[in-house]
Amino acid sequence: MPILLLFIFLSCAHVVHAETAESSNAPSNAPVTASASAAPVSRATGGGNGLIDAADMPAGLDDAAQVDFYCLRRAYPQITGMTTDAQGQWLVFNDGRRVLYDAAPGAAPSTGPQASEWVVSVRTSMAEPYPLEPQRPDTPLGVSPGRRRSYDLLQALYGSTPKAVGGHLVQARLLGQHLHLSPAAAQAMNRANAHLAPQAAQEPRLKTLLKMDGGFAWRRIAGENRLSPHAFGIAFDISPGIATYWRWSKLRPHPLQQSYPSAIVEAFENEGFIWGGKWHEYDLMHFEYRPEIICKARVWQGLEPLPNNDAPKNLAQPAVSAVPVAPSGEATAPADASAAPSVSQ
Repeated sequence: MPILLLFIFLSCAHVVHAETAESSNAPSNAPVTASASAAPVSRATGGGNGLIDAADMPAGLDDAAQVDFYCLRRAYPQITGMTTDAQGQWLVFNDGRRVLYDAAPGAAPSTGPQASEWVVSVRTSMAEPYPLEPQRPDTPLGVSPGRRRSYDLLQALYGSTPKAVGGHLVQARLLGQHLHLSPAAAQAMNRANAHLAPQAAQEPRLKTLLKMDGGFAWRRIAGENRLSPHAFGIAFDISPGIATYWRWSKLRPHPLQQSYPSAIVEAFENEGFIWGGKWHEYDLMHFEYRPEIICKARVWQGLEPLPNNDAPKNLAQPAVSAVPVAPSGEATAPADASAAPSVSQ
């Protein structure tokens, strides 16, 4: 009997080993799907794998479109290509879906009846230069880099209903506080938290500006009809009692647009978040995961090369100028920020 049991055990082990070896050596014909929780491998480029070379770039793109496509792929690996037809240029996803990047001249607006100054095409949403820290240029009327959004792209990336978006949210943390964001945004926040936590320990006054007030919320922007980026799980607000919103304040510009601690803004920008303090319609509490915009800013400033190692020849450089920024923790609450509502962008 012991010999018989030993023979059965060895036979089963051989079969399992053979099936495992066959499975590991077989080619995969399954369609590749984007993992919503894929971790970024390089700063400020979102969920991309960083493995983009010249062969991945579509032919015939102008300089701006080359940078846009590069940064969109770096940020969102589920975007795999670009195609052109009579309607315009389309971003192609790995599951076959398409999002209109830029409408052809004379074609119907890509954003449909919701088109406005703020509901725009993917190309327009990326067109305005975002100034990276320590740059804090003036924000006259019309200057709001990143506040114009392609809702077609946001819905394709994150979902178009509360259930679709909410089903993929994961927990993020900031100085021991928890909230729910989309997976890539949550991972980016956790990396920023790892950078900010020791700074906040050394500069306790930073903590007053790092009080979490909300992440995912299916709602509209305060005072407007369009969905907030909070509805897609890519935005969070911190310390609204200090860092206020343009509709709640009479100050134009607001002093915190210059004095808000650079340590906080830089930590989040390095992980793909833009700051609403760099908008004319300022939202000082608001950080939004837009890694494609941060990537483009880095390319513009020569901090990240394109795959062919050549800077675009005809891409206009953003007109930004560095201004003094307050040291960590020196921001103070303005007199008009004491009784603000807690919902903005």
